Amino acid sequence: MRRVASAALLVITILALAAAARAATMPMASDQPIHVVADRLEVDNKAQVAHFIGAVKATQGDVTITCDRLEVYYDRQNAPGQPAPQGEAAAGIMDGGGKVRKVVALGHVKIVQKDRVAVGRKATYWAGGRKMLLEGKATVWRGRNQVSGDKITLYLDQDRAVVHGRPGKRVAVTIAPAAKGKKKK
Repeated sequence: MRRVASAALLVITILALAAAARAATMPMASDQPIHVVADRLEVDNKAQVAHFIGAVKATQGDVTITCDRLEVYYDRQNAPGQPAPQGEAAAGIMDGGGKVRKVVALGHVKIVQKDRVAVGRKATYWAGGRKMLLEGKATVWRGRNQVSGDKITLYLDQDRAVVHGRPGKRVAVTIAPAAKGKKKK
């Protein structure tokens, strides 16, 4: 019975960590403006991608992403119901007409929201599927609780996560008990 209770606590904690990761990795889910600073920006409207390169910091609301490189893939579009003027292309992301479909953060990736932190070597967010994949020593913290593996897949709308180990390197979870007299939030 004690083993069953411990296993149940572990599952509940992993789900709580997944929810924390979900909240920490939803940078494109808000209607708040996104502010990005980087050493360089390269936009290719034909390929529908914007590359932010060097010491990238992207902020939206209370979510901050830092990384070495941020790639934003988008679909070019015009205002709803409006065709592009004859001889002109649809508006690109820098024109306020692009719709983000995928974001890839590369190198020293860190995503922070309040007491939630997610890190890895690469993070890919698919807006349409509302899915995030952290890769390369992926770790998510919420307060003192932690889950880590080689990859962490977060299914944002399903409130679930899958943590993958690799041969010779297993998944690890650390659960810090709540201090006596304090209620969990």
